[in-house]
Amino acid sequence: MCGLLGDGLVSSRRRLLAAREDLAEKIAEIANRRRWTLYDFVNEVLEETIRADSLNVSLKELIDERGVLKEARDSGFLLIPARLWYDLIDRAYMSLDVDWMRGLWYEWGQWYGKYYDDLNKFIEALRKLFWDLSEVDFSFEGEGLYVRCILLNLSLSYADLFSRFIEGALVSLGYNLLSRDISKGAVVLRFTRR
Repeated sequence: MCGLLGDGLVSSRRRLLAAREDLAEKIAEIANRRRWTLYDFVNEVLEETIRADSLNVSLKELIDERGVLKEARDSGFLLIPARLWYDLIDRAYMSLDVDWMRGLWYEWGQWYGKYYDDLNKFIEALRKLFWDLSEVDFSFEGEGLYVRCILLNLSLSYADLFSRFIEGALVSLGYNLLSRDISKGAVVLRFTRR
């Protein structure tokens, strides 16, 4: 870092930062690929680390959140204000063909089940992408799969449609629905493996 000293002389002070060799090589490769000097690239990384810390988050948390947003966009999600979404769902549920809406949510669930093509990946995506879920539990009971989702402060119509989404996804992943228990803010489903 260069700066003026009290007597007008210019001094250059730098700190030596130690890093694992494999990480230092990778950082040098990235800087080279981006046509940056290693000095500029390392300083940018350090500045962003300081900025993240001022927000009380780590770089890992920021990158993980960015990954969630990218995954959501890549799999067809849109960001929409929650109040607008829930009001639209309730109004449409009451005034449109409910069977059509259930079928649509089921169909999209099937698409997402095929998109993730693995129960664990689907569960992870569900936890990351459905921000309105306060609790998600998938557990195996013998040959069956038990699903419990808590959607606090949400309507019965949304819980019904959301259950159809889960059903569609799990059917495409090789499960058959045995029972459905829906109440305002809660979905409980039981499946068996096909």
